[in-house]
Amino acid sequence: SAAWGPDGRMLVMAFSESTTLGSLHFAGRPPSLDAHLLPVDLPEIGSITGGFGNIEKMAWDGSGERLAVSYRGGDLMYAGLIAIYDTRRTPFISASLIGFIREPGEQVKPLAFAFHDKFKQGPLLSV
Repeated sequence: SAAWGPDGRMLVMAFSESTTLGSLHFAGRPPSLDAHLLPVDLPEIGSITGGFGNIEKMAWDGSGERLAVSYRGGDLMYAGLIAIYDTRRTPFISASLIGFIREPGEQVKPLAFAFHDKFKQGPLLSV
């Protein structure tokens, strides 16, 4: 899974069998391919999956302030959660956990989610 930042100069991507994201920063203007790949640690996901989980889906809001992440792994208590992070992009990305959300019901798994790009009151996540 991958998500572009709002200014198109940053790409956040998940790697298979990992709870760490990669952040690709394009330093130059197009058509330059001068880029830096840096890790973005999400220790909370590693903790609840016992270090054996992996990130499945991501959505980044249009302002670049919120990142939603779904994952696979861990016990049933944490299954189906979506982690919501506050993200800062100055100069490189950092992520701080805000909390977790889950769809109503038992043993649910989010199939798709996305942020509404033009919601005036702030980031709105649809699951």
